[in-house]
Amino acid sequence: MSARKGLSQKIRFEVFKRDGFACQYCGATPPVIVLEVDHIDPVAGGGGNEMDNLITACFPCNRGKSCTPLSVVPQSLADKAAETAEREAQLAGYQAILRAKRERIEDDVWAVFARWHEQDETTHERFNSVKRFIERLGLDAVLDAVDITLAAHIRGSRGEFKYFCKVCWNKIGAAGE
Repeated sequence: MSARKGLSQKIRFEVFKRDGFACQYCGATPPVIVLEVDHIDPVAGGGGNEMDNLITACFPCNRGKSCTPLSVVPQSLADKAAETAEREAQLAGYQAILRAKRERIEDDVWAVFARWHEQDETTHERFNSVKRFIERLGLDAVLDAVDITLAAHIRGSRGEFKYFCKVCWNKIGAAGE
């Protein structure tokens, strides 16, 4: 902590003159208020009496600022509200994108089952399996797997679905995943 050195009347007057005899924080001027010289970087934090570290302040502003450096002045309530609103808007946008992706993938799953003519045999488990394959391979590769499965002329819905899954897993393996 630096020891406080007094300011001469001449230096005080030069600071007031440079700053237009007005508080640089709130704009107040004499005779309504008493002007003081404030240290921008507080003496308690190592600030000195150089002209670049001195500023004109009214008594209430100087006492309010105290030994707090200007770099740690808290955000205004309006700025906080604007930042919070921006974060909320970004979050809502992100959620809308995720929702649109989920809806697109679910539409793709129904397109796969329509190509397969298997809507009657669709179970939650099969739906989720096809959904995961679409997420990993893309719709075109999964539709190709349906075509391969249908061309194999496998009997029975269960065997056909197992064959379809094997084709998809082979595609995943070939893709190096």
